[in-house]
Amino acid sequence: MKIIISGGSGLVGSRLIPMLLQQGHMVVNLTTNKSLTNVSKNGSVNSYWNPTKNEIDINQLSGIDAVINLAGYSVANKWTDANKDIMVRSRIDSTRTLVSALSKHGITPNVFISASAAGYYVASDKPMAENAAAGIDFLATLTKDWEAELEPMKQTAVRLVVMRISVVLDANEGALGKMIPFFKLGLGSAVGSGKQLVSWIHLDDLCGFILHAINTADVKGVYNLASPQVLTNKAFSAGIAKALHKPFFLPNIPTFIIKIIFGPMSALVLQSRNLDSKRLTNSGYTLQFSSIDSALSHIFAPKK
Repeated sequence: MKIIISGGSGLVGSRLIPMLLQQGHMVVNLTTNKSLTNVSKNGSVNSYWNPTKNEIDINQLSGIDAVINLAGYSVANKWTDANKDIMVRSRIDSTRTLVSALSKHGITPNVFISASAAGYYVASDKPMAENAAAGIDFLATLTKDWEAELEPMKQTAVRLVVMRISVVLDANEGALGKMIPFFKLGLGSAVGSGKQLVSWIHLDDLCGFILHAINTADVKGVYNLASPQVLTNKAFSAGIAKALHKPFFLPNIPTFIIKIIFGPMSALVLQSRNLDSKRLTNSGYTLQFSSIDSALSHIFAPKK
């Protein structure tokens, strides 16, 4: 297949592209860096685009079988007004540019797979299935507006898959990557009450589901990307300490300190996210890592 991907240099894309190439697919990686517009070292083809100006090389869209839309400035950056604007525009502009280009030129790939986020839902201990109501805070509004850019695709024959992604586990990047240094020093602890719920997914399972979605005609619509094992923040933190063979005895970091340090961004760690993953498990994809112990053991296993 010929597959075009946005956000290919990010956490998910960096792991996914080698997997796609290994399966024999041709991968076109969209980049905003003109100097990278050539054949990359890993075998994918870089193609320049500028979503802020709605610019994309239509020639690279010719004959595509799948679109994987992962572009978006991380919400784990400080929530200044400037950064929040980048978080919004990076998602809206990228999705709008892809969707409008396909529509304008009558290009109909078999499948369009787009990232979204668990922040779509109201923060709650209650399990949130894909048909649950959206929230009204910054994260929810950002995610709703992001998904709204996909509406034109629903009027086409293209199979649309939307992934509301929970905390992605990887040793080097994302939320876990930021936590590991503290735990390695024996300074890891729960935050806030420690009772807030955490939904999570191993990076390999996120990429595995994307590969599954590319090849499975029945996979369409919205999916919560999360393990069935939802944990409290305290249990999640204790699991990290256990996997690293480090002590876990320090008191919780008080809520007010988290809010002083992180401001509004503290919502990422203080609010509950409980994603119902039944639709994912019923899609035919079998999770490689459904427990936090198995996920973290794999992540921290000595590299060969």
